[in-house]
Amino acid sequence: MSIIIVNIIFAVLSIILYFFINSRGLADGPSPTVFNLILSLLFLTLWLLFGIFRGREGKTSFFIFAIVFWAIGLGISLVAMNLGPNPLILVTFAFMAPVNGFMFFEFMTIQLFIVCMFLPLIITCIGYFLGRKKSLKNYDTQD
Repeated sequence: MSIIIVNIIFAVLSIILYFFINSRGLADGPSPTVFNLILSLLFLTLWLLFGIFRGREGKTSFFIFAIVFWAIGLGISLVAMNLGPNPLILVTFAFMAPVNGFMFFEFMTIQLFIVCMFLPLIITCIGYFLGRKKSLKNYDTQD
């Protein structure tokens, strides 16, 4: 199976899964709980590990994919949030759900929460570079 297809499947499935299991309090309803916070941290850990795995493979296509995937999702989300009610709001919810657990902290404002939406991109990039660093270190010691 093509590496890009695996990346797309991983990204879409992780977003869909977290859309359903971590959306408590995303629109209206009860506030997120500690469980939602744990789910958000697990989501970030999952992307960190996937980034490390892809970085160790030395596939720059994953790094580009991650940036494009998160940039498109976040861009659509930011536009949809400013348009008011529209069908794109589902994309916004999908990209907000993974980090929704951070709203457990009552000091979180919507502006701070939007910053948290960039965490998966940042964490994925960190994972990728950690994996690349480990991969290059192993390559240097083999000579």
